[in-house]
This record gives sequence, structure tokens and C-alpha cells, in this order.
Amino acid sequence: MALEKPMIVARSDLRMALQVKYVKFGLIGMAALGPVLSILLVVGFMMAVPTEGAVLFLSPLVSSLLGMMSIIPASLISANSLVGEKEQNTLEPLLCTPLTDTELLLGKLLGSFIPSSVLLIGGLIVTVIGSNLLLLMLGLPTILVPDLAGLFLLLTAAPVMMVAVVFTMILISGRVKRVYEAYQTSGAVVMVFIIPMVLPMTSLSDSGFGDPVQLSNLIWLTNIVTLLIAVVLMLVSGVLALKRFNRDRMISRV
Repeated sequence: MALEKPMIVARSDLRMALQVKYVKFGLIGMAALGPVLSILLVVGFMMAVPTEGAVLFLSPLVSSLLGMMSIIPASLISANSLVGEKEQNTLEPLLCTPLTDTELLLGKLLGSFIPSSVLLIGGLIVTVIGSNLLLLMLGLPTILVPDLAGLFLLLTAAPVMMVAVVFTMILISGRVKRVYEAYQTSGAVVMVFIIPMVLPMTSLSDSGFGDPVQLSNLIWLTNIVTLLIAVVLMLVSGVLALKRFNRDRMISRV
């Protein structure tokens, strides 16, 4: 299937989303907040406890933070695209366009996925470069944060969660009337990325970060579990969304 028509829908969704102030400023805020907080975490930890355990402990914190800050924009755009258009009475003309359900659904998905992926990759690059520049300026050793485990989480689970968020919006679009209600529901999905942030904290002890090998194994296990949860959410919500996404029924509800 050619992507020309879905990309038209995607560009239209993004353009309309940027015309809404809270969506536009939300995207700008997430794009800035993720890297800034991540850089502050890395530099702060390395100034306080520059140990191997601290570096390992930093990666899940930073990767989870960057992941959430890229998934939230997907929820903002998709909520405005599906629920917001219904609220503003602009959904019916789009549903009547000569596009197949698959093309329209793919366009809605790409409209949220592409900009969120750009924010994810951009935030990752800014975090790695910015944190190491500051460490060099402070005379501290440079590190790779997120490390390999963190990159695995960001490049696998985060994109899957972006797709799951869009599918979730499709599922709830016929049940909620206000875009703020959609934001609240999608927030519960985003909370999946709290798992890789919290579970490694169980390795903390009175003596510090514990055994680095055990901590590394726990982080990898947590990231794999997070990915599996994200895949299950995407598959379940995707199957239900594909069954629910019917323009005739949606037009009757507008």
C-alpha cells in the first residue's frame, strides 16, 4: 500500500494539532523537558557518586524519562486527532473522504508516531552530547547514558508504546466526549514506562547500589518485561481498534 494518502492525513493531523495551543506548547515542553532533566540527572549523579553502580542506576532513570517524554506527545496528537476533531465538529468531513479505513487509520497512526519518534531520537542525541559536554567541562569522566540496556528500551518498547497509545485513543474515541478525558485515559498507558524506572530501585541497600552484575541483570530483565507488556498492550488494543474503526459507525456518532 502506498503511503502517499496516509501521509496526507498524517501531515493534516500534525498541522491541526499544532494549531491547538496546549498541544503545541505540550510538544515543545516535552521536547525540552526530557533532555534537560536527563542531563541534570546524569551530571548530578556523576558529581555526587561517580561509581559503576551509579552509572548503571542512571540508565533506567534516564531512558524511562526520555521514553515517557516521547510517548506523551503521541497521546496529545492522537487525542486531538480523534477526540478533539469530534469535539470541534471537524471529524465528519475527514471520515467522508475517499480513503479506505486502512489508509485513514494508518494516517492517524503516522501523524502521532513520526513526530514522537523524532522527539525520542532528538532527545536521546541531545542528552548524550549535552551531558558529556558538561562532564568534560567539570573535569569528570564521560559516560554513555542511556547505556546499551537503555537504548534497547528506547528503541523497542518506546515505539511500541507510541502505537499502543494511538490504538487506545481509537478505542476510547467513541466513549469520551472531551479531549481531556482522552488524555487521562492515555496517561494510564504511559505509566507502563514507570516500571523500568522503579524496579531497579529494589536493588538499593544501605551500602549503596548493590552488586553491579545483579543490578545489570535486573535492569535487562525489567526492560524485557516492559517490552513484553508494551507488545501485549499494542496487540490487544490494535486488534480491538481495527475491529472498532468503522467510518460508518463513527459518522453516526458525530
